[in-house]
Amino acid sequence: MRLKDKIVILTGAASGIGRATAILFAKEGAIQIISDINKEGLKETYKLITKGKENTIIMKVDVTKPAEIKDMIDITIEKYGRIDILICNAGVVKVGPIEDFPDEDYDLLIDVNLKGTYYTCKYTVPYFKKQRYGVIITLSSVAAHMGKIYHANYCSTKSGVLGFTRALSLDLAPYGIRVNSVSPGATDTPMLQNDVSKQAKDRGVDYNVVKREFEEERVMGRWARPEEIATGILFLATDESSYINGVDLRIDGGWKIR
Repeated sequence: MRLKDKIVILTGAASGIGRATAILFAKEGAIQIISDINKEGLKETYKLITKGKENTIIMKVDVTKPAEIKDMIDITIEKYGRIDILICNAGVVKVGPIEDFPDEDYDLLIDVNLKGTYYTCKYTVPYFKKQRYGVIITLSSVAAHMGKIYHANYCSTKSGVLGFTRALSLDLAPYGIRVNSVSPGATDTPMLQNDVSKQAKDRGVDYNVVKREFEEERVMGRWARPEEIATGILFLATDESSYINGVDLRIDGGWKIR
């Protein structure tokens, strides 16, 4: 098992990429604390873990509330004495033309995607520095590398995550801490499905019309499966990537090469 007895904190584990990652990491022997604001979704993720369930703890955490993040980190240290891997996966998507974009939606994008990543790292880094080792993996997006219609606000937050990750990797390298990011392309998750539904509604067309447009933009002609992104996260979490630092791993089926 590639993560046997590694202590892992994973945010955004109630669905999609986070759920797939939790299931995969459990199979690989991780001892993990998986969190999300959606407690029912977390319970469902826990049910779907068939191997390693006994080493998985679920915790309701809202990453827009720094105190809840700090509590999760402190509880983990109190219980296990260390953290080996931190995965900042919690994220939201809100799309629309900038002139009509509600301020509260942009605030949410910033609070979850950008500040949620920042606070999760902020409260973990002191322990990593004391240990003089650790792995941080953030979730950016192919949207950080290219524009997409009605995604300006979302793209800005994911670009922020990418810049944050690169700079943090420089700060923490002297302590033996690696910091990398993963940028998924279009992935078949509830978040993307909701994105497509909103675009279809705004344009007055069928959901499948927009879905097909998304698929046709991809070199491989389909959306990724969450499990395909989870395998990339796993690679960056293991010692197999021990000399990889400050890198963004794009898993987009070749979308960006067009």
